[in-house]
Amino acid sequence: MFRFPAVERHGIVWAFNGEEPLFDIPHLPYPEEEMVVRRTVLKEMPVEPWLVQAHTMDLQHLSLPHDFTLDEDPNDSVRVGPYSVGFDLRARLRGGPHFDVRVDIHGTNIFWQTGTLDGRWFFWIAPLAIPGPGRSRATFVYGARREDGEDTAATEAFLDRARTAMMALFDDDTPVLGTIRFRPGLLTHSDRTLARYLEYVRKYPRDNPARAFLT
Repeated sequence: MFRFPAVERHGIVWAFNGEEPLFDIPHLPYPEEEMVVRRTVLKEMPVEPWLVQAHTMDLQHLSLPHDFTLDEDPNDSVRVGPYSVGFDLRARLRGGPHFDVRVDIHGTNIFWQTGTLDGRWFFWIAPLAIPGPGRSRATFVYGARREDGEDTAATEAFLDRARTAMMALFDDDTPVLGTIRFRPGLLTHSDRTLARYLEYVRKYPRDNPARAFLT
């Protein structure tokens, strides 16, 4: 019997597809007892997790369809490591909430965002499980730290605003995800961050350590 390396963190059980994890699950800057945290699981989507993250790294989509007004070009902040990619987003959404966040993709299926919404810190984690070939299922874990003297109801009210803002982005993306197709040679200079992400995915280690136990 093969046992996948696993750990429980942020209210989720994480399993690594390999004999030894290539990276650790990131930590949040505050202990959970200082935060109000919510969790929810969405329905399956007919799309591979890496493709969902490719849409995140297609930075042109921040302006269309999301209609962000950018304070600065996120392409200038792109970072690519062995097991993560990401960028910084400082922008206002449709004349509404202002995001100042760090966005990272860990592996090829973990969306990790921390930063501020209208000046207040929050986090949004969205790991994508793989229930079957060509499918994914997102778990959203998000929360905020209680401010000094603030009761739980006030923190919950802020999280309602954060969820509304983030789900507006998700609702914009969902109809597009199943239509994305990539062909070599068709990317332009404006797609340079997406191209870096696709190269990252091509180089990412692949493994099926339990293959001897599958029938």
